Amino acid sequence: MKIKGVFFDLYGTLLIYDNISVAWKDWLSAFYEYLTESGLSMSKESFALSCDGFFGKPEPPSQDDGLTVLERRIRALCVDLRLDLRSSEIQDTATAVVKAWQRHISLDQDSLPVLQVLKPKKILALISNFDHPPHIYSLLTELGLAKFFDTVVISGDIGIKKPDPHIFSLVLQQTGLRPNEVVYVGDTLEDVQGARDAGLFPIFIKRNSPNKNRVILDFRSNQQSSESESEILHIIDGIKTISKLSELIEMF
Repeated sequence: MKIKGVFFDLYGTLLIYDNISVAWKDWLSAFYEYLTESGLSMSKESFALSCDGFFGKPEPPSQDDGLTVLERRIRALCVDLRLDLRSSEIQDTATAVVKAWQRHISLDQDSLPVLQVLKPKKILALISNFDHPPHIYSLLTELGLAKFFDTVVISGDIGIKKPDPHIFSLVLQQTGLRPNEVVYVGDTLEDVQGARDAGLFPIFIKRNSPNKNRVILDFRSNQQSSESESEILHIIDGIKTISKLSELIEMF
């Protein structure tokens, strides 16, 4: 079956992490600063402990108040800390912490050239796990990426996260493609597992010059990566692997 669609992950794939440890330090500093202005009186060290595993905790239920998952996480933490924030204050805090973290993540130099070549030939889509969708939409526009995608699906909008194959099935429905007509390019276990379980062909990007800092996808006091090298090597056995995005041009 001819490949008609190329679907992409965002973070770690089209965007690359710089110093992710510093990114989380800046995230914490921005978080602490905003809550301090709203009445938080504990030390930064104690606050850091309260934030341990912030994104790994179950998602707080929606209360039909228009808050994103990230904003609901912030509200839940504030309740635990006995802080009473207005919705506008929670939203401002969310914007600040995401921007502080984003400053340490950049666009891969191959992303725009690859998308420019593929766009006339393939249906392109973006599938991202992210708790604050407004940031993604703004970022895609800011970086000049939005125009390349026929559809963009973000977990925070639909309540489904990779590796759940249903998030891929939704994009297939939106694009009218069959699973065996699509490849999915990503950099994590959840990308490979989810795409494979949905019937897509996974392409794992493992850059030749990885960042010296392990990619940490949650704030943790012990700063441990959520994926070991052995886990990754086990799951990608037999999966197409590339070292840079530009290899996609030769493939398609």
